[in-house]
Amino acid sequence: MLNCNLRILHIIFVFMLSACGAETDPKVAFNKGDYETAYKLWRPIAEQGDAEAQNYMGIIYYLGLGVNRDYTKALNWYEKAAKAGYADGQRNYGDMLHFGRGTKKDNYQAYKWYFAAFQGGNKGAGKQIEVIAASGNLSPNQQLHAKIEANEFILDESKRFMSHDTYINK
Repeated sequence: MLNCNLRILHIIFVFMLSACGAETDPKVAFNKGDYETAYKLWRPIAEQGDAEAQNYMGIIYYLGLGVNRDYTKALNWYEKAAKAGYADGQRNYGDMLHFGRGTKKDNYQAYKWYFAAFQGGNKGAGKQIEVIAASGNLSPNQQLHAKIEANEFILDESKRFMSHDTYINK
């Protein structure tokens, strides 16, 4: 009986130790507010080209979560995620361009990235497209060309913008 109780205590002890171990899932660490751990876990994944991890690195630098706030680094990570076709990264990259954070303000490029994000499934980017269009800072022709340029970064071909200009060699 004593031997059985010792085994049970041993199993409980091992289980408790494993539960106290360091977090290995960067999303879990991020959502728990353990940003230093999330940063350490996301960084190598982002450097290997994972677009979601690159977007999270942008968020971490943009907000200064566990690191010093750095808009330039955030912009660079968002750009990588955006160019990989990651809709949330495209939206975030568009925000940086639209508001001039870490770079010069550029409504044309912001519109392009918002359009790619919206077509990729980021519904919030649709409101930003409307804001830029309503501002009068881009002509309808500029909006058309921004959509055409966005096609390169829209992964689902059925969501790409089609226009007669799409077929013009530039």
